[in-house]
Formats: sequence, structure tokens, C-alpha cells
Amino acid sequence: MSVDALLESLRCLDVHGEENDWTGPDPYEALNATRFTWPLRDTTLGKRVLLQVVKRSPVNLRPVMGIKPTPNSAAAAWALSAHCLGGFLDADKERMRIERGVERVLALRSPHFTDNAWGYKFPTQSRVFFYERDAPSTVATVWAGHALLDAAERLDRDDLVEHADCAGRFLIAHVPQTTDEPGAFFGYLVGDRSPIHNSNLHACAFLARLGRRVGNEVYLASATRGVEWSLARQRPDGSWPYAEMSSLGWVDGFHTGYVLDALDVCMRAHIPLDILPAWERGLAFYRAHLFLDNGTPKYYANAVYPIDSSCVAQGIQTLALAADRDACCLSQSWGVLEWALRRMRRQDGLFMFQRRRLWANRIPHMRWAEASTFLAMAHLLAAQRCRARATSSGVGPVILRHNLLPAQLTRCSAGV
Repeated sequence: MSVDALLESLRCLDVHGEENDWTGPDPYEALNATRFTWPLRDTTLGKRVLLQVVKRSPVNLRPVMGIKPTPNSAAAAWALSAHCLGGFLDADKERMRIERGVERVLALRSPHFTDNAWGYKFPTQSRVFFYERDAPSTVATVWAGHALLDAAERLDRDDLVEHADCAGRFLIAHVPQTTDEPGAFFGYLVGDRSPIHNSNLHACAFLARLGRRVGNEVYLASATRGVEWSLARQRPDGSWPYAEMSSLGWVDGFHTGYVLDALDVCMRAHIPLDILPAWERGLAFYRAHLFLDNGTPKYYANAVYPIDSSCVAQGIQTLALAADRDACCLSQSWGVLEWALRRMRRQDGLFMFQRRRLWANRIPHMRWAEASTFLAMAHLLAAQRCRARATSSGVGPVILRHNLLPAQLTRCSAGV
């Protein structure tokens, strides 16, 4: 597969995203419905049923149910980070995209706090908790914070570092870090104490990166405690469960990718823990158990279906980021992309949401499919070009990621 095909797909998603202001359908927006929802909205089970019906339906029920597209902070952040990685547009257009992306991300801040925080424009009922429209979440805040740091580097703007620092202050002040020796973990929401690995490590990665940038030892100490907690709970086979709860013990593709990317950021921020062995065991598990030989990304370690666009995107991204330590990861990342272009890309160049065993959900969700894949492909392009530069300079096949832009060092992405 050629770099030209990658560039063509990146530019197609760029045009679609910018024309729609990175706004579009989302798998989890069913509780924004204004029609045909009674009496489901009145109970926790009913909310979950409503969400799953809209999410799983291969027919787009949103127009019938009165669900209007809303801007999404995750999609906006991922698009901004992808444009900061760059390399697929001319310089003037790229800068214009970054500057507009900064405005977009800042405009989506939650109105509920004076510190910078981000959530979603719809209420959501998960297996663990319910949260309202615009309620800040750890992962959405982290993605926006990373994107602002990426833009600060590209635009040389210290005010964006301050905006990111304001998000760091929010996490420390409002998202509890629960002591659970060894270590302590960050919650998913304001006041939440759910022991979820990806949200904990997302917070750690952002605080570690930000702490090094602004010289804040509180951020670095909190990140260290959070990483210590997740490292101590890695399973013997190298995997991490979604959460340390009996009902949430599954292992899936995109959350495992989030964990690996976050640990990589923490290593590069020089968190004083021996992270590398755990990361290597986790990567080995990820590569062996969450992909088929033909590049198909599995949803669960023990099940292929549903083949989800977020697992696809995260596979491309995590493997591209890991390629500096293991050169084989770069070819595997290309293999996942090649499979995705054959099996997940629609005729219009957008990416469908899911493939199930007997049918496909072809709805092009802006956050879950288009923006996540856009960022993943930007990472792959950056890794490939760095590999080419290293090889031509005689350094060898290993990618020297410390020579890349900070945006390329530190990106990590995640789900509802």
C-alpha cells in the first residue's frame, strides 16, 4: 500500500470534517431524542435500551427521533491534533486549520466550571454511571488538553499552554484520585471513583506531559501515583481489564490501545517508575490477541465482532506510535489501514461505524469513525516519514521519535 493512498484518505476526511465543522452523528447521542422515547427515558435500564437501539441500528433513526447533530469535543480535539501533526496539506491551509481548530476546541468548554473542562453535548447512561449534557469527563478534558498543547507547539503560543494548564487544575481539583495501594487512580467524572484503567491513565499522561512543560511537581506526583496503580494491576498475560470491577473485567482493543499510548507518554515525560517492561508486555498482548493475521482489529481479546471503527483507528495509531521501539509495528499498522480501506471505507471515502457478522452499520459517526481515523492516519503518516528519514540518514530502521514534534510524541485518544 502506498503513502499516496494514505494522503488521499486523509485529505478526504479533512474536507468532510471541515465542511461539517467536525459535527455529525455519534453512537451515544440517543438521549438527545425529542420523539418516541417515552417511557424509556424514565429508568436506567430504559436509557440504556434507547442508547443501544439507536447505536446498533443499521438504519439511521436520528431524523425520525428528532436527534440533531451536535458538535463534539473529542472530534474537535482529535482533528486539531491531526492538523498539528500535519504533512498532508499545504503550509498555509494547515496553519489555518490549526487556528480554526483551537477556536473550535475552546468554544466547546463546559459552562459548569471556571477551570477548563470538556464533556459532550448529550447526556449518557453507561453501565457504570449517568452524566448530563456538558458534564465534564476526564477523557474528553484530556483529549482537549493534549490538542491545545499540540497547537501551542505548532503556533508558538504560550496562551494555549495556560489554557491546557487550566485543564490540569480542573483535574486535580475536581476529579478525585482514590488511594488504593499501591498507588491511586483518577475517576472518570467529577466526583466519580470508578477504578477504570484507561481514564486513569489518560489523566496521568496529560498531567505528566503538562507537568514537564510547566514545571508542576503536583501534576507529576499525581501522575506517578496513577501509573503505579495501573502497573500493579496488569494481568500476568500482559493485558489490562477495562476496570477493576467484576462486571467490567473484559479486555478490548481500543481501551487497550488507550492504555498503551498513555503509558508511552508517561515514559517520555520521565515518570520515575519502570514502565517499559509493562508496556512491552501489554504491546505483545495487544498485537497477538487483538488482531487477526489479515489485519482485522478484534473488538474483544476473545471475540472478533463487532468490528468497530474505534478499534480500527486505535490499532493504526497505537501501532504507529509503538514503531520506534519495535519496527514490526509499523508494517502491522499499515496492514490494519489496508484492511480498513478495503472493509470499512465507504464509497464516498468516509468510514462506517461497525461491521457485525451478518450486517454492517454504515453510518459515518463523526467522532467515533471519521475523527478517530483521521488522527490515526496522521500518526501513521508521521511515523512512516520519520522512518524514511532515519533510514536515509543511516540511523537504521528504528524511528527516533525524540526528533519528532511534541504532538507526535504525546498523543493518546478514548471512548465514552
